Amino acid sequence: MGTRKGIGFALCALALLALLPVPPLSAQVPDFVGWEMGFVIPDGQEQEPYPLSEGQISIEFWIRNDNAAGDIEISLEYDSDNDGSTDGPETATVSGGANDTFTMTAGGGDVWNMASGTTYGFEIQGELTSWAVFPSLVPVSSESIDGELIVPELFRWRVEYTDIGHPVNAGTEFQVDVKLWNDGNTQDSFSSYDLEDNCPLLTVEDDSLEDVKGSVAQRGTSLSVTLEYDASSTHPSRDCNLELSIRSTGVANGGMGDTSNKGELDVTIEAKPVGSQQNNNDANTGGDDGPQNQEVVESENFLMMPYLAAPMSLILAAILRRRDD
Repeated sequence: MGTRKGIGFALCALALLALLPVPPLSAQVPDFVGWEMGFVIPDGQEQEPYPLSEGQISIEFWIRNDNAAGDIEISLEYDSDNDGSTDGPETATVSGGANDTFTMTAGGGDVWNMASGTTYGFEIQGELTSWAVFPSLVPVSSESIDGELIVPELFRWRVEYTDIGHPVNAGTEFQVDVKLWNDGNTQDSFSSYDLEDNCPLLTVEDDSLEDVKGSVAQRGTSLSVTLEYDASSTHPSRDCNLELSIRSTGVANGGMGDTSNKGELDVTIEAKPVGSQQNNNDANTGGDDGPQNQEVVESENFLMMPYLAAPMSLILAAILRRRDD
């Protein structure tokens, strides 16, 4: 009977204990189990937005385990406001009393089509899932850190020739229209340029380039120039390759992008036919059989006739008189 009473008393005690509130798991972690996380920032610098690039950038962060009794394991998640990807280790284990560094990556997406200066936020979330030798069924504490990604200024130009669509005769001038497109993600100008071709008897005037050099073009807009070429009259038949290279002012001042951008155009020069370069007067001189000499001979023959007319008349009259006698 006493045994039954003891069992009943034990069951009642257990029922009462079950009704008592259970403290949250976070309160079950001892005070000495502390941990923290943050970004790796060089000494003397403040955390600044991380510049995006065409590929991925690496961002370092640290996790410190203040628990001297053993390891901690942190579950990690990453998130970002932009269309690019963020990635990194899913878990991190840090020994007791250690401060370890980890690396996440952030993808920039198509930064050339993003306006420079655009910013995106990102976040790293960490949750403590085990400490020492005591794994937890649910996270018992959490930390989060956030930063900012920024689209840097990127500089690039596109040189676009307009094909003239026909061969050019030697001894003539011709024009070539060119558009200079700002393909960067911010406004820019060009500080210098080079005009080249592989035909030594071809010259070009670059006045229109000088007129727009240093002019600011907004992203996605263009500057227009017209190049004046002159093919010498002695130019041989040849395919000439025309080149124009321009150098970005933004890159020259330390910005990121293409140092130089070039465009090309092939133009066919056709030589003059043989003999078409001679003067007509010169072509009629130099030989006795030429048209001018022939004209002189005929004139001289006609001039001799008056001098012979009188003697021949006397001889003819004498012959006629003898016949009469």
